[in-house]
Amino acid sequence: MTRDMAELASAAGIDLASEPFTLVRGHTARRAAGNMAAAYDQLEALDEPKLAATARDLLDRYGFEDSDPVAVAAAALAEQVEAHDRAAQPNPYHNAHHILEVLLNAHYLALRNDAFATHIRLTPRDHGRLYLAALIHDLDHDGTMNGSQRFRLERQSLVHAWPVLAQAGVPAEDCKAIETMVLATDPAGPNLYLKALHAHVFYDGEPPPPTLGYAELEALARDDRLLRLAGLLNDADLLSSAGFTLSYSLKQSEKLGLEGGRRLDNDDLLRFIQHIVGGSFTTRAGRFFNPNLLLIKSFAELNRGADDDGIDAPLIRP
Repeated sequence: MTRDMAELASAAGIDLASEPFTLVRGHTARRAAGNMAAAYDQLEALDEPKLAATARDLLDRYGFEDSDPVAVAAAALAEQVEAHDRAAQPNPYHNAHHILEVLLNAHYLALRNDAFATHIRLTPRDHGRLYLAALIHDLDHDGTMNGSQRFRLERQSLVHAWPVLAQAGVPAEDCKAIETMVLATDPAGPNLYLKALHAHVFYDGEPPPPTLGYAELEALARDDRLLRLAGLLNDADLLSSAGFTLSYSLKQSEKLGLEGGRRLDNDDLLRFIQHIVGGSFTTRAGRFFNPNLLLIKSFAELNRGADDDGIDAPLIRP
């Protein structure tokens, strides 16, 4: 069965004129996140295939013909992601739906970047690189963690993606950029280096200490455009877990806990916000959601199990 995006949206009951499919000017972070979470819930309840239609729609917006190497690779990668889940019991968290969320998060953040960010606005080629990296970043994930071996899972995903990119004819320069972006999603150190470097280059932050650097990520320090793309991908990867609502964050924690074999609680969520997200999203586009992140953190510190604004509701609800 194949679908185009209109059929997919109709079947899922989602609105392509709202987040995360487009940018709605004037919406608060709270309202945007609510729309995004609702769309993701509806998409998750829908049977596959979903990824190929979504990727095709996003690439159409930036002029990629069906025969373009980026479009050919995106279609093949989408099929590979969903085939991996069909072949065996899918991971509770690192599965096709997570990749779908990251792809759409990346699209939405790219729209915010192009509308509001300073320094760099994305070209169509940048969008193609970002969407391919989103499809690849957890490709054929084995449901475990890197442990002490940095970049293990990220390299595994890239190894599985290389034949697809090569057969599609994706240029070597794009492949190298995608490799750096995917490696920078490693959550146990590399992504924090990326965040520190991005803050230094774009927001006058302190330079990351030399001991925090990684040879595999040296290109980020030489290429501001690549640094911004890597920052957007990193924010897209973490956004659903820490930038929407407490209930959605706990839903992601439950999936991740099932994958790791233990129940995760609010303390685990707080550690995730502090040590993986680093207390803030990376890019200006991602930082739009920082008020949600801070609210989630506050609720978790109070050991709340649901979103409840209490007496402050009129101040923070859009």
